[in-house]
Amino acid sequence: MWEVCKMADAEDRELLRLLTDDPEAGVRGLMDRYGGILYRIAFRLLQSPEDAEEATADALAAAWREAGGLLEAEKPLLPWMIVAVRNRAVDRLRERGRKATLPLPEEASSAEVRESDGEAVIAALVLELPEPDREIFLRRYYRMETAEEIGRAVQMTAHNVNVRLSRGRERLKKEYLKRMGKEKAYVREKSRG
Repeated sequence: MWEVCKMADAEDRELLRLLTDDPEAGVRGLMDRYGGILYRIAFRLLQSPEDAEEATADALAAAWREAGGLLEAEKPLLPWMIVAVRNRAVDRLRERGRKATLPLPEEASSAEVRESDGEAVIAALVLELPEPDREIFLRRYYRMETAEEIGRAVQMTAHNVNVRLSRGRERLKKEYLKRMGKEKAYVREKSRG
């Protein structure tokens, strides 16, 4: 599994370089590599092919604009792209006048900063989860699948999926606060409640 991650990182770095050197070819490469998953995430939220295509295109354009910074910061590309397309889809929902209710960890849903360091940390933490928790989190919070759909995919009950999500959110919250330098505040908050 680690070799696959390293290979993806090398391929993603190459895509980011291509975006800075030859934007047209870079965007085509991004579309080939991640367009399908980005579209599915957007469509799951928006339920409109046209809106999903626009949200996907917006996320690809954002990657082109930020390619140099992503490459320099060595940020993982897929989590960044997932956050970008989710944000674009939420923006479209807001434009429609609907209130978007996404089941994200409390830290992410309360954050007002788009594509912030906090969101990048959350995305990285999710990718660090062991299997099957990583797949469960990606399916639930990024692909917006139900517990029943996830259960069928990972061969467990919907109840077990929900238990893993609950326990995982608590682990992610602790690690997120630790990495963001807020661990002491979390310990105080936990001891009060």
